[in-house]
Amino acid sequence: MKEDMKTIGSSIFWIIILLNSVSLSIAADLKIVASVDRTTIPLNQKFTLTIELSGEGANDLQQDPAYPESMDNFAMSFGGSSTSQNIQIINGRMSVTRSIQHSFIATKIGNFVIQPISVVYKGKTYSTKPINIEIVKADAQPKQPQRQQRSSTIRAEDSAENNLFLRAFVNKTKVYQNEPIIVSYKIYFRVNISSYGVSKLPNTAGFWEENFELPQSPQTYEEVWNGQKFMVAEIKKMALFPTGPGKKNIDPMVVDCDVRVRRRARTRDIFDFFDDPFFGRTVRQRISSIPITIDVMPLPEEGKPADFSGAAGYFNLKATVDKTSVETNEAVNLKVQLSGRGNIKILPTPNIDISTDIEQYKPTIYENISRAGNTISGSKTFEYVLIPRLPGVQTIKPIRFSYFDLASKSYKTLVTPEIKITVKKGRKQFVSSGPGFTREEVKLLGQDIRYIEQAIPRFRKTGAYYYQSLSFMLLLIIPLLVMGGAIGYRRYADKLAENVAYARSRKATQIANSQLKHAKKLLNEKTQKEFYSEISKALIGFLANKLNVAEAGMMTEQARQLLAERKVEPQIVSAYFECLQVCDYQRFAPASSRIAQMQSFYQKVKNVIIKLQKALA
Repeated sequence: MKEDMKTIGSSIFWIIILLNSVSLSIAADLKIVASVDRTTIPLNQKFTLTIELSGEGANDLQQDPAYPESMDNFAMSFGGSSTSQNIQIINGRMSVTRSIQHSFIATKIGNFVIQPISVVYKGKTYSTKPINIEIVKADAQPKQPQRQQRSSTIRAEDSAENNLFLRAFVNKTKVYQNEPIIVSYKIYFRVNISSYGVSKLPNTAGFWEENFELPQSPQTYEEVWNGQKFMVAEIKKMALFPTGPGKKNIDPMVVDCDVRVRRRARTRDIFDFFDDPFFGRTVRQRISSIPITIDVMPLPEEGKPADFSGAAGYFNLKATVDKTSVETNEAVNLKVQLSGRGNIKILPTPNIDISTDIEQYKPTIYENISRAGNTISGSKTFEYVLIPRLPGVQTIKPIRFSYFDLASKSYKTLVTPEIKITVKKGRKQFVSSGPGFTREEVKLLGQDIRYIEQAIPRFRKTGAYYYQSLSFMLLLIIPLLVMGGAIGYRRYADKLAENVAYARSRKATQIANSQLKHAKKLLNEKTQKEFYSEISKALIGFLANKLNVAEAGMMTEQARQLLAERKVEPQIVSAYFECLQVCDYQRFAPASSRIAQMQSFYQKVKNVIIKLQKALA
């Protein structure tokens, strides 16, 4: 026993030594970056070359790296060099950054290249990237302004031009249909940005879009681009799933930035106090990204399963029941879960093959989507209520799901094990319910008793006077009712004019019914995508008007929270978002709906809007 303990202790000791040595070797890596303060330099003007060394090895070099000798052909060293050092210790690990700055005077007009600067550390060579610069003819000195004139020339080094731009990054430009593309938009700046706003979002027609959650205040970091050091902030990140093959374009995103700039001259005019460099002024600068073209390849026909629904990525399939031994008319919960990486929202409802002796109800669908890092992942769960009507051993046949695996570039089919349920004869009486009932309604089967109320004859007295009749009383009351109605309508109109939220809420049903009537005209297999698109607009517009939020900015999580605050029943909320999911799926999935299905779905949407109208009244 003691010998075994010694062996284990010795193994742990050597593992710790190995891990420490690995971490030390990683920490000892050296990084070298070169940059200039500007890439367009007037003749005989000064510019600075900065060489930055980072990592623990930055402090171990015996000699600072020198600038390339080829720079003597177009620049002259001026004022020597200066060195600064920054040391940080975080969680016991030391980080060292050294900066060596060389000053030069531009001496020759033309385009030149600052060659890579190299250092050797522990037998390994580290080099910078080459930097392209342009030396231009210096501008003539400006004339001295008159005493009463104001100079408003913006300093070149503070100008937004060439110091502020927007870049779009994609992780790949050639993908399969439904393969995710990660798109990131970053602002590069060397000026003082006081605020910014997106004036035009990129048009992502032909893609299913999923946005990543970014901090409300973007985090900034330094990056060298084209030999110059910029601050960088990521302002938008999304995953795009192409819905069909062919060339797809991602249009530019446009951002308006408010840039603080300084003026280079002051006069004796008292109003120039506010043009002082301490205050500066704000300039609106519009920047946009470059459009991106994505080549979307169709999914291969070879080996495509018959039940393939278009899903691409990596998925798992699991099916479970809460019990395998029940009595007749006792509910069984079947849970089918699809999880993995890919477009979770378009995963289809599994086809459940069971005996006709088991009554099956429409599933309740739950989604759990994670938008972390560079991956869209999560799960989609389908919960079915099954009620066996006859005793015996009932079988749920294996459930199949086919998808295109992006890693192996091949189709894969997932199959669950067969599930057997032993059903014993129960005491409860069989009650036929028919399809379309919810889980809560299933529990009440056989418990509702409706009585027939017998009609009681009513008698009316004869020989009554006219002034005692109902019609005479109505003639007296109707003018009062008309006057009261006019006053009420006037107050109602004033309230609509003053309260926008109230007006939108009152008109929500009218607008939704108008859109539904238009959708009914599209009840045709050839126009089914337009039909589902119009239904989706009606659902989203109705809820946006009722909740007084913008249609374009309404998110699913936000809508759920607002409905929960209004204490809307979960069944109505689930039915509403289920209808939206059907619309989204049918708009992007291959055409498969029939007229009967579209008519049934149309009626279901009308019922959902009516229930939601009552709940939000």
